[in-house]
Amino acid sequence: MMKVLAKSISYLFIPPLNLLAIFTYLAVSVYTDSTLRNKTILIAAIFGFVLPLIVFFYLRWKGKIVDNEASDGSERTTPYLIGIGLSVLGAMLSMVFELHPFIVALWLSYVLTSFILVLINKRWKISAHAIGVSIPFAVLIFQLGNSAYYFIAIPILVSWARIYLKLHDIYQVVAGFLLGYLVTYYLMNLSLNLI
Repeated sequence: MMKVLAKSISYLFIPPLNLLAIFTYLAVSVYTDSTLRNKTILIAAIFGFVLPLIVFFYLRWKGKIVDNEASDGSERTTPYLIGIGLSVLGAMLSMVFELHPFIVALWLSYVLTSFILVLINKRWKISAHAIGVSIPFAVLIFQLGNSAYYFIAIPILVSWARIYLKLHDIYQVVAGFLLGYLVTYYLMNLSLNLI
């Protein structure tokens, strides 16, 4: 029963789904203009959700990734590098369409955290799931302040699931959480200068 729960939590909070959710939230919170809101969500859906999943399932189909967890750290490098490229494209399109600085900062957060993730992943298996939930958490804290702290339940649940499934240890999930949270919160603060 607990294993089913842990797997369900892991699949429910995959990084691309978290990305789409936080861009959607941010678009709704910063825009009254539906055109800008829709552009933001469409860019996130294509470059942060659909294409990364297509890449993952293609690599899985080709046998370049042996299981859904990409348990072998070396299997993660290619999808991470492609993810960085897609995030760069998302950031560039956001700048071309002159989207809100928070949107651009969020894309840059995904670029930077993914780049650091690739570097760390060469020697140590940091948790991409923890990074994937800490980025939205940082945005919510930035936007809502103390009233968003109850969302900490999501990173805690995801971290528990990853540890329970023996995919990461406590250090790997804490490092992932701190990386995603600190980079994102810093970039969101920095983007205030552009408003």
